[in-house]
Amino acid sequence: MAVEDALTAIDVLAGTVGEVSPQIAEVLVAVTAATSTARRRLGLPVDPGPAPGATALPGPRVGRRTRSGRRGLGPGFQGIR
Repeated sequence: MAVEDALTAIDVLAGTVGEVSPQIAEVLVAVTAATSTARRRLGLPVDPGPAPGATALPGPRVGRRTRSGRRGLGPGFQGIR
């Protein structure tokens, strides 16, 4: 359902932005409360939790990135003639 997806996106965004600072988290409590109220009024589950069969996304890779040995056009490149 599109409404449920939109409310979930708002909750996730509010949670992510709220991690920036405690003051922002305090302000975003109102957003979370509003989405919960909207869920109740629409008859949707208030705490949707993870969807059945959903898997957690892997985090970003940590470590060094490897690059190919050759980069750029090299010192002998003369351009288009």
